[in-house]
Amino acid sequence: MTDTPAPVTAPPTQRKAWIAGLEGPRGVAAICVVLAHVAVVHTPNIVASTRIDFLGQALTFFFALSGFLLYLPYVTRFADGAAFPNTKRYFVARVRRVFPAYIVIFLIVNFVLGAGYVVNPVTSGWDHSADGTGTITAPLPLLAHLTLTQSYFPSTLQTGINPSWSLSTEWGFYLVLPIAGFLLFRFGRGGRRPLVTALIPAVALIALGLIVNTVVGRLQHASGLPPLEQYWGPNWVAVFSRSFLALADHFAWGMVAAVVYAAIARGAFSRLSTSRLSAVLLSIAVLALSGSMLLFALGSRYISSVFAIASCASILAIVAPLGRGEDSRLARMTDWAPLKYLGMVSLSSYLWHYPVLVLVGRAGIPIPPTAFGLLWGFVLVMSLTVALGSLTYYLVERPMMRWRAGRTA
Repeated sequence: MTDTPAPVTAPPTQRKAWIAGLEGPRGVAAICVVLAHVAVVHTPNIVASTRIDFLGQALTFFFALSGFLLYLPYVTRFADGAAFPNTKRYFVARVRRVFPAYIVIFLIVNFVLGAGYVVNPVTSGWDHSADGTGTITAPLPLLAHLTLTQSYFPSTLQTGINPSWSLSTEWGFYLVLPIAGFLLFRFGRGGRRPLVTALIPAVALIALGLIVNTVVGRLQHASGLPPLEQYWGPNWVAVFSRSFLALADHFAWGMVAAVVYAAIARGAFSRLSTSRLSAVLLSIAVLALSGSMLLFALGSRYISSVFAIASCASILAIVAPLGRGEDSRLARMTDWAPLKYLGMVSLSSYLWHYPVLVLVGRAGIPIPPTAFGLLWGFVLVMSLTVALGSLTYYLVERPMMRWRAGRTA
């Protein structure tokens, strides 16, 4: 017998939207987002000197990963000449994946803890995390939050569980993807190079995101609003800047990764060894990450667009060997048990982390504006966040996912 673990592999014809090695990166992204928010709230001096708030760009990885995992079934079926995926099952899966945990956490945060924002936090200041929090009781704002449409209106943008704006954006992608898939299946059949054709929806969404982002930039300039309010304030310009239309390319680069992965599984880039292919993809990821950091320093509005490219290349570097049915060392590393666990509970943890920040501030727990204070604040917030996220995962998320599996088996 040997103690060497079995290789982390996936069959080249894998059709499931779960692939080894991708849960851990969710955990890393969650860590980065929490650290960035703790720094912004409690150590703004460190943010000003180190720009550690760049770590918040990790949220883009979640968008790109959604694009990869959700577009992959469309790509594989299209390339194989199979039937169009079941749209009803797709939407039921999306609702069960997101809404149970969100609704439970929102109701607790809003009605039990009173730790959601009743006004846009930009108006009270990010460094006063508990200011402007309370209980939303007005029927229309409450309905907007329960349906994840709060980010579509200036009056409710960034209220409630303020990071949940990203779930509203995700739902924009969830709604557009089946339409893009339908057009692909309807008009793209019969070509000799189906995987090239499958790139068309992704390229279209990349163009959409870049164009709308540019238009939003001009609107922001014309508005005369302070930069923070342009992106996050209670106004229509900020609503558009947080919308799926302006961020479509973030998801689309994940769709590109899905097409490339499907191509690798069918023998593309066969002249490159697996190690060389992984090295090329990692190099692209590092270059794109460096580019996004440079744009961040310059204050460009295309930071996350370039970060999405880095996310795309990172995903492919992890899964490319799996597409060939080979061992992936990166997947071994990213599936390290603690990171994999954090990735597993990342949705609930992401939703809990800002209410935890609010409660820590409300309790008056001292977090000094020093490097040690940042470390202490991060450990405290992260520990409470993961504990609450774990409870929600095991009591809400996992039962709903298992029920779904039982119903669709």
